[in-house]
Amino acid sequence: MFLPVTKEEALKLSWNNVDIVLVTGDAYVDHPSFGIAVIGRVLEKAGFSVGIIAMPNFLDPSSVEVFGRPNLFFGVTSGNIDSMLSRFTAFKKIRNDDPYIPGGKGGIKPSNAVITYCNLIKQRFKDVPIVIGGIEASMRRLLHYDFVQDKLRRSIMVDSRADILVYGMGEYQILEIARRLSGGQSLQGIPGTVTIAKQKPDDAVELPTEEDALANVESLLVMYKMFYQNFGTKVIAQKSGGRYIIHTPPPAVTRKELDAYYELPYERKPHPMYKDTIPAFEMIKYSINAHRGCAGGCSFCSLTLHQGKMVVSRSADSIKQEIVTVSKRKVHISDIGGPSANMYGFTCAIGGCNRESCVFPAVCKHLRLATDKWLNLMEDALTLPNVKKVSVGSGIRYDMFMQGSNAKKNLEFLVKHFISGQLKIAPEHTDKAVLKAMRKVSAIPLEEFVNAFNAACKRLGREYYLVPYLMTCHPGSTDSSVYRMRKDIAALFGYVPYQCQAFIPLPMTLSSIQYYTGSDPLTGETFFVEKKPLARKRQHVILMKKLKN
Repeated sequence: MFLPVTKEEALKLSWNNVDIVLVTGDAYVDHPSFGIAVIGRVLEKAGFSVGIIAMPNFLDPSSVEVFGRPNLFFGVTSGNIDSMLSRFTAFKKIRNDDPYIPGGKGGIKPSNAVITYCNLIKQRFKDVPIVIGGIEASMRRLLHYDFVQDKLRRSIMVDSRADILVYGMGEYQILEIARRLSGGQSLQGIPGTVTIAKQKPDDAVELPTEEDALANVESLLVMYKMFYQNFGTKVIAQKSGGRYIIHTPPPAVTRKELDAYYELPYERKPHPMYKDTIPAFEMIKYSINAHRGCAGGCSFCSLTLHQGKMVVSRSADSIKQEIVTVSKRKVHISDIGGPSANMYGFTCAIGGCNRESCVFPAVCKHLRLATDKWLNLMEDALTLPNVKKVSVGSGIRYDMFMQGSNAKKNLEFLVKHFISGQLKIAPEHTDKAVLKAMRKVSAIPLEEFVNAFNAACKRLGREYYLVPYLMTCHPGSTDSSVYRMRKDIAALFGYVPYQCQAFIPLPMTLSSIQYYTGSDPLTGETFFVEKKPLARKRQHVILMKKLKN
């Protein structure tokens, strides 16, 4: 049974009023890859009544009145993607599509969706608490650079007028918020949240004021250095006007808890009210999320800031049970992975630290890799009923894969059993200066991996291909560096991919601050930054133009 999306569906459950109304910019897909479904099911499991308003009409305040006034709060998210990224390309053109909308139609979700939906709610229910979360709120939780508007923006807490912000994967936080509001308790101090208060905690690390960071680049750089060095372990406070924005460190999530979240009674399909297919669902229909967190810490990526640096992996039993659940008929499991599939099982020997990346500039000695454990899991999945094939859809960290004495043996095993024509990898670039700005390893392991992959394919008689993800326009990237990358990629792969990504400065990432200031807040190094639209487009064209015969 789906969570109710109408008052009539709620009444069928004998809910005259619901405790919590969740508002999302995406379609409602009751699947654990969609955040709104997970949050709704977690709340339902705890005994709270939950209604979902999906894709409200942002021009009509009555669209948030579907269930009337909730007993506890509204929960608001833009959906699985930041709304500015959903609406605009890297060259600030309006996108025509949105994979999280029925039929893939663009334009349904507004810009700054979280703020827009909060304003709609405030117009109709002024005194009802609002909780904001999801990737958009998470990555705009403090002062940040907005690429589309080309300016610094205050914490989304200020502009949305929300009561509390949940950052990261919010299952623990949302339950604690619901319990405290039902008991009339304060929302201050919940791990993994941002609130606004008149006073800062005595033990808080105080950042430069929001006003100073807005007015002064040096203060902004100091702010972000302090934030990156402390957000995972300490309470952070930043003065904004006459109040303080309070940022608490994230909660720890256990394997047992993670298993439980994925084992909730999802319908694993879109709500039947939708007549058109939802492209994002079709992509992940037969994929399995095996872990959360990313040890990589790449400058341009939001994963570490959102999900955390510590990798938390589900148990093999839980994963296999999910595969059995989705395999009611013969299926091809398209992925068993996460941010990078082969990070499954990664652990830290000392339980964590303030280091921004576990793999840059070199692999940390305390990081425990688990390639064998991941491959064993993939192999076990092949033996389950109705499983025709298991593939690596999400791609791998090739630099991690090539660590250890069994690397070539493991690669051959991967090629033999778990590739469907192609394997995704993400070198991003080959120029050393750009890679340094990205906080990626040098390009040397790439050549080693490509040669090893090709050799394995030849031994096995397989005609498989590597698909390299590449990026132009990142801080440090020049026309010359793109020409070098093009030459390197053509030499390694025999072709240049016809698609690549133009860098988009995602809010609160290191790369966004590099782009805005020309400096790295962690190292103080300066970079060339191409900001001119035509010059950014030129870099893209240099890489993608067809080779002459």
